[in-house]
Amino acid sequence: MEKKYKYPIKVVSQMTGLSLFVIRAWEKRYNVVTPSRTETNRRLYSEEDIEKLRLLNEAVHGGHNIGSIANLSIDELKDLLLHKGISKDHTEISAIETSDVDELINNSIEAIRAYDNKTLETLLLKASAKMSQPQLIEQLIVPLVYKVGDLWHDGDIRVANEHMASAVIRSFLANLLDQHIPGENAPIVVSATPRGQDHELGAMIAGVVSAAAGWKVIYLGPNLPVEEIAAVAESLEAKVVALSIVYPNDDPQLRKDLLNLKRMLPDNTSVIVGGRAAGGYLDVLDNMGAVVVKNTKQLRVELEALRENRFN
Repeated sequence: MEKKYKYPIKVVSQMTGLSLFVIRAWEKRYNVVTPSRTETNRRLYSEEDIEKLRLLNEAVHGGHNIGSIANLSIDELKDLLLHKGISKDHTEISAIETSDVDELINNSIEAIRAYDNKTLETLLLKASAKMSQPQLIEQLIVPLVYKVGDLWHDGDIRVANEHMASAVIRSFLANLLDQHIPGENAPIVVSATPRGQDHELGAMIAGVVSAAAGWKVIYLGPNLPVEEIAAVAESLEAKVVALSIVYPNDDPQLRKDLLNLKRMLPDNTSVIVGGRAAGGYLDVLDNMGAVVVKNTKQLRVELEALRENRFN
């Protein structure tokens, strides 16, 4: 008789690309899988459990809402992905097409090259009237920020161009953040960049996404010593500390600071890290139990899971 192996949750996390928080939250709220338990109450997952979690992750990142697909079988999920079924979240006709977004980005770059901050502001404001906030952030703001960074890195625009663009986008994001009024009992997320990280737009984007998801955002800005970040998080009993790491990806001081941050934070405060250089610190981030997110869609999934972080 063939032995069916079962896997602990940390291995399942690595195999599916889902964090421990998300796996547990999906189990608790949606009953997506029912792992067996060891005598010491540790979860053990079958290969079928892992396959379903992997498919669910793919579907969610393809635009489907977890609540609408949680009870689908493995075969139904495969069929959904094969035929690229459209979720209810995506049945609305988009007010702006991909070609229009590309044109917006190109026009924004031209405004940046010309140091035309007013035109850049106008382009962003008009886009915000046509696009939902997730579309605005994921399809316009993030690609534009990356494009500007690449142009600066390649020497195609001056530092002054990059600074002007950053100032306009920072002001635009700050206005988006101010539009969200959290509930009285909303969980708190502290968003910042650690010492040596001067590029703050990633942390601001994380703040906007968090605010839209119903969190109270305490935005601390860039280049902050981890002692200060930890002090604020502890004082406010923050549930999450969100960090952005953009450049460089090999700072030895940052590696030390990250480990110190985890030691200083309360045990029940989670750390979420994103940014283009986060991959350079994966060993440290794994050691400190941080969740690394690759995009704003994943950030929203993690925030939803952490908001219900009352696990067995």
